[in-house]
Amino acid sequence: MKEIISSSPGRVCLFGEDVDYMNLEVITIAINQRIEVKGEINNSGSIYFDLVDLQEKLHFKNEKQLLKEKRDYIRSVFNLFQEHLPKDFGANIKVTSDILIGKGISSSSAFCSALVGFFDKAANLNLKTNELAWNAYLAEVVNLGEPGGMMDQYASVFGEMLYLECREPYNLERLSSKLQGIVIGDTLTKKETLQTIRRRKEEIYLGIRIMKERDNSFDLKSSPFNDVLQVFQESKDTGLQKLVAIMGIRDIVRSGYHKMKNHVLKTEGFADLINRHHHFQQNYFENVTQKMQDLIQIARNAGSLGCKLLGSGNGGSFLAYSPGKEIEVAKAIKDGGGEAYILKQDRGLEVVQT
Repeated sequence: MKEIISSSPGRVCLFGEDVDYMNLEVITIAINQRIEVKGEINNSGSIYFDLVDLQEKLHFKNEKQLLKEKRDYIRSVFNLFQEHLPKDFGANIKVTSDILIGKGISSSSAFCSALVGFFDKAANLNLKTNELAWNAYLAEVVNLGEPGGMMDQYASVFGEMLYLECREPYNLERLSSKLQGIVIGDTLTKKETLQTIRRRKEEIYLGIRIMKERDNSFDLKSSPFNDVLQVFQESKDTGLQKLVAIMGIRDIVRSGYHKMKNHVLKTEGFADLINRHHHFQQNYFENVTQKMQDLIQIARNAGSLGCKLLGSGNGGSFLAYSPGKEIEVAKAIKDGGGEAYILKQDRGLEVVQT
């Protein structure tokens, strides 16, 4: 009996929250919290899933599936590969994970990526890395109508540190930097990712319309940040406020990329970019809760050099960049009423067959 094991990592967005779904650039790293999809293949024509950590089970026949839920990731991925599987294909699949759920480190995209890896191997397609990432994006965002971008799936499949332009032709580049000092602080507060992103996109597009009414040549990718900041300071419009955040983060991503590419981004400069990134999240997206900000201050007092919100915000977790002070910072966050995890940069999707 053939067995397939597919494993993929969560990710931390170093620079670029909320800009991937606006077709801009991001920098991510994969982390050593992973999800594993492990299955024994048979010829029963039925697929059984045991979602161990969620204490849920799922069973369906080897045929195209109706998508029954808004986050029906398993059926969505399966449908992409079903026609390529043998007619009598069956499997008993167990899913286990140590990725934090709902904390801004992309547990759902890691799941979709691991599923894509599993069914690609089962169908013997042997897709290229970029094709695997694209299929994970199709399954999670396009086919299920979710409002996010493609950053998470590419980060999980490719792993390590990645620069990605989230627009055609989807240029990406592996960065050689190895990040030390990764501490994730968890506020222990739930966030509502999908609703938050939908509302935020509407506000950003409103800001873009306002700018285009003033200057039809306005372009999100190339127009100067200060042009939008000046108009916002005159009007205080909510849409322009969110647009200031997007364009400020856009420029931080670009600065970080060029400095890392040229090997001139040192520890202090890296921390400064992280803190500037958080400034836009806190003051323009206004998605940083008081509890998170209190924990961030605690982390800084304990030796963290740079802290920023992870994910969509209004709860969830944050990055505390703390090279050499990981243990002290993690303890301080826990003592302050949160939870903390010391993590390392990790590899991407891995699939083995025995």
